[in-house]
Amino acid sequence: MVALTAYLRSCARSPSLPLTTAIDGPSPATAAGVLVLLHGRGGSIARSAGLVKRLRDAGLPAEISLVLLEGPFPTPFGYAWGDDDVRQATSRARVRARLAELLGAPRRPPVRLMLVGFSQGAGVAGDVAAEEPRVGALASFSPCGFWLRGQLPQRTGLRVLLAHGNRDAVCPVAESRSLAAALRNAEVPVQYLEFDGEHTIPAEVIRALVAFATAR
Repeated sequence: MVALTAYLRSCARSPSLPLTTAIDGPSPATAAGVLVLLHGRGGSIARSAGLVKRLRDAGLPAEISLVLLEGPFPTPFGYAWGDDDVRQATSRARVRARLAELLGAPRRPPVRLMLVGFSQGAGVAGDVAAEEPRVGALASFSPCGFWLRGQLPQRTGLRVLLAHGNRDAVCPVAESRSLAAALRNAEVPVQYLEFDGEHTIPAEVIRALVAFATAR
């Protein structure tokens, strides 16, 4: 049984199946807002459960649907979104397809859809936001691995929250500093929070995300 479990974890999720998904709160198709969480490399839905609790405890309203998506590519410790342009493009397409399945036909007024990513997931979230016009807000925490970074400042109708630790040894803080500058130059509404810390999501970032998600 242990060997079978290890083998199954080593297999990428079939493209014919939707990305593994968990939902906290109302159905995304009817919710007042939808916040989609993309974990970092080696993460999983199970490891993201604590983040859901932190957001709810910090005041994220119950009428906002929290959607956790799991990367399709296995690693020894969890799942990933891909370490090259081909796999990242596959992940972006699959995230967009899953969002379409969850949200259904576009609504009037449109659903308040926000992507939130950490580390590798932050890069994927930013790239999906560059491609997907239904995304109205992006929260990118300690990002690594943008592939469509140059397109992000061209997105209209997008709000952005960036947060990064100034002692991050995994994903250098220069990534977020330069992206914040590029977005400001393009007049994209952006909030930048730099905290004294490493590759993590501290309480001050959770509070900032709740305020950002509920802003009108």
